Amino acid sequence: MINLEFSELVKKRRSIHFYTDEPVTEDELNYILEAARWAPSAGNVQPTRFIVVRKEETRQKVWKSTTKIKGVNPQNFILKAPVHIIVLTEPTAYKGRQSQVKSELFSIQDSSAAIMNLLLAVTDLGMGACWVGLFNQESLREDLQIPSYLIPVAIIPVGHTQSKEKPRKRKPLKDIVFYETM
Repeated sequence: MINLEFSELVKKRRSIHFYTDEPVTEDELNYILEAARWAPSAGNVQPTRFIVVRKEETRQKVWKSTTKIKGVNPQNFILKAPVHIIVLTEPTAYKGRQSQVKSELFSIQDSSAAIMNLLLAVTDLGMGACWVGLFNQESLREDLQIPSYLIPVAIIPVGHTQSKEKPRKRKPLKDIVFYETM
């Protein structure tokens, strides 16, 4: 395991579109999912769920969900990743809690935190992944038999990569940070 220093890890993470044929091991997958599981959640409700997709036939269905959006090019790079992790959220998990007032927002935030942990774990292993949000929810829901109480949040293709993506420019802090008021 690589276990990079945190600041280095954060800066090294990239949206990877190129994958090798090397399989993702169960140990690697468990490391990634374990990191996602430990993400914070409002009231510790933990509404995030994961579907791990390895079979070629099912990965084709996941990819197909990215082709059913008018005006959006299919995200063909997804097909090359040996594993897809579908991240779902369950807004109904907040029922009966104070946080139910914002259950839709909190569930998305909680799942987003899990995705970030997942992406950092992938990077820590020296692998690649990409946060894909452009997909047809209904197509994905139907093809993967996702119950109606769960909301698909993202498709995360994961795999080994030889990509040497350079960091993209970031806005300087002075342009994005404000103190006390805007």
